[in-house]
Amino acid sequence: DEEILRAALSVFAAKGYDATSVRALSAELGLSHETVHQRFGSKQSLYNAAVEFGVVAVNASFAAARANWPDELEGVDELRATVHSFITAASRHPEVGRLVNQEGDEDGERLDQLLEAVLRPWADALGALLQQLVDAGTIRPVTTREVFFLVQAAAGPFNLQRLSAVFDPLDGPLDPDHHVDNMTEFILRGLSPDAG
Repeated sequence: DEEILRAALSVFAAKGYDATSVRALSAELGLSHETVHQRFGSKQSLYNAAVEFGVVAVNASFAAARANWPDELEGVDELRATVHSFITAASRHPEVGRLVNQEGDEDGERLDQLLEAVLRPWADALGALLQQLVDAGTIRPVTTREVFFLVQAAAGPFNLQRLSAVFDPLDGPLDPDHHVDNMTEFILRGLSPDAG
């Protein structure tokens, strides 16, 4: 099941829901169409299971990355750990970022599922932290949307690997750890009340 879900998540993220063929996915995996159908039912059920699989993986990666920071951080240090951990998790599961990009411009059940599973839990916690820091004058006034899209843009080289590779002749190959560190500090410096 895990192999099917990993492959389904990758295909849905690359092609979108409408262009994904469960029959083609089954053939690619060397399985009969009936195998996938018996295990997951409809294409929508397979999509739902693949999204849940991806979200669990991202959440586990976020928790593992956050565990590398001290437990009791406050203020800007907590924001730094949160942003760094989110970009790190995104770097390890670019298919989820691609899926969000696929579904992000269409209203409907699939976008709602992603919002509830991926965005809202993170955005609610981030929004509360940002408001606390804005109220204390620790960071400039900023919305949760603005920080979310900054973080999403920071994950762009992982979600858009072919486009990122275009810059290899100028910058060398992407160093994921260096990129995550640099983008975290770039975002945090931009939020400083002293930033020009």
